[in-house]
Amino acid sequence: MATDNAVKTVRIEAPAQDALATIRAVEGQVVWVHEIKAAQVLTRDDEGLPITAAFAASTPVGTDEYTLAYTHRADGMDWTLVQGKLQTGQEAHYTVVPAGADACDVTFDLTVSHNLPIPGFLRRKVIGDLVTSTLTGLRRHLEG
Repeated sequence: MATDNAVKTVRIEAPAQDALATIRAVEGQVVWVHEIKAAQVLTRDDEGLPITAAFAASTPVGTDEYTLAYTHRADGMDWTLVQGKLQTGQEAHYTVVPAGADACDVTFDLTVSHNLPIPGFLRRKVIGDLVTSTLTGLRRHLEG
């Protein structure tokens, strides 16, 4: 089983609480994450935060449908794969750190495992591009 990881941090000119609220609104990710084609929250906690959600996504290596389980921290959100078609595992972490009143640094750390027969350099590029694309989309969405 192949496992690849990518981590990136970007500065976003928006308050940290706005970035965190946008990240936690997983159904809205279809607006700012180009690869996500559909998102549906399946369960929520007492505060309305997602506990599980189902997704359909398209990447250069294929189309996948998967379910994620979430945990929430004061400064971010984490998730793990519950089930997937192409993926055998996924772990990710968003961390949002205030950088003044109207800016924040957002780190996205993504690890994906799968059984696809794809060369390592291509897998690493796809995961790295996905992390970059996601953070770029979040920045554009929040900064208008």
